[in-house]
Amino acid sequence: MSGSDHARFAPTTHGFSVFTTPAKPAVVTREPPAGEPRASGPSTATLVYGPREAVLVDALATVAEATVLADWIELHGRTLTTIYITHGHFDHFYGLSVLAERFPEAKAVATPGSVELMRATVDNPKVVAALAARWPGRLPENLVVAAPYDEEVLPVDDMELRIIEQGRTDLDHSTSVHVPALDLVVAGDVVFTQCHLFLGDTTEGSRNTWLEALDRLAALAPAHVVGGHKKTGAPDLPVAIDENRRYIEDFSRLVASDRSDLEIFTIMGEKHPGWVGHQWWLMFNQDTPRAPASQSR
Repeated sequence: MSGSDHARFAPTTHGFSVFTTPAKPAVVTREPPAGEPRASGPSTATLVYGPREAVLVDALATVAEATVLADWIELHGRTLTTIYITHGHFDHFYGLSVLAERFPEAKAVATPGSVELMRATVDNPKVVAALAARWPGRLPENLVVAAPYDEEVLPVDDMELRIIEQGRTDLDHSTSVHVPALDLVVAGDVVFTQCHLFLGDTTEGSRNTWLEALDRLAALAPAHVVGGHKKTGAPDLPVAIDENRRYIEDFSRLVASDRSDLEIFTIMGEKHPGWVGHQWWLMFNQDTPRAPASQSR
């Protein structure tokens, strides 16, 4: 696990730091047709801080991740007031229970739509059991859900974190956070930085919605963009927005063609060399290849 402090912000004033986990290999019963073994990709948590206070964006997943994250937060010497969850995927909120023990005064919040999706996960024994089976002994047993937050702004000292409702990207009710004072966007799963995107649950319509979400971030002209998942050591630069746009457009063109799933998977890897997480399930969310489009109509 790694944390990166952005040196342009003095530790006694305003700034942000990004914590990045390694990928989490999963226990599976069937090997994928091609690509890397199944894993949950490297994830980020971002601390936005002023002179006295801090807000954490996303809480990671495993007990180990959240424990080390809590130690890292304490090193910043701020009072953690809020933990904001960008969306309802388990790898962004399962760590809340660990963080709540370390920072009992911090409020965990998310948009009402994201809270509904979190509850749909933790209140479903089959889903909880399936996740526990993929990462045995690593996930918290006590699962905590964020409280609904209806406001558009989260304060931290004299700065604002502005919540951007993005609709569906890799999940419904996705959000990003804009911090104008820092020229920063914490994109959530609207942006994957040098990581293969999770497109397996998308349609042509939802991919278009995702492209619109990327356009909203680009229009802010940020200097820094933190992806919800990112390759360890990758810079937090706005070029990631354009790279994600090209990735989605490449995938959409290939899916609309007569290429087989295996051909699509191979071409996407070739078009985006050096990206981590070249995994079958991220593109197709199933274990067996589908027929080419011309055979499935």
